[in-house]
Amino acid sequence: MITLGVTVTITSDGKLLVNSPVDIPKGEYKAVIVIEDQPINDDLHNSVKNAQAIFRKYIPANRKLSQELIEERREESLNE
Repeated sequence: MITLGVTVTITSDGKLLVNSPVDIPKGEYKAVIVIEDQPINDDLHNSVKNAQAIFRKYIPANRKLSQELIEERREESLNE
């Protein structure tokens, strides 16, 4: 018997999708599944906000990295 800790997805048509983190041979298996009461609330918007908060610890909000990159590329093209 193998015990797996996985995140599953239930689709709108009721299918349960499981990505196995281990190498299990192809085939049908008997399994017991325990599902928590609430779905995971980490949607894309929250993920982006979390990433931005981590980023802002190191780079202040008033610094425009995209503009810095554009300027660097312009300087490089002038030196070619």
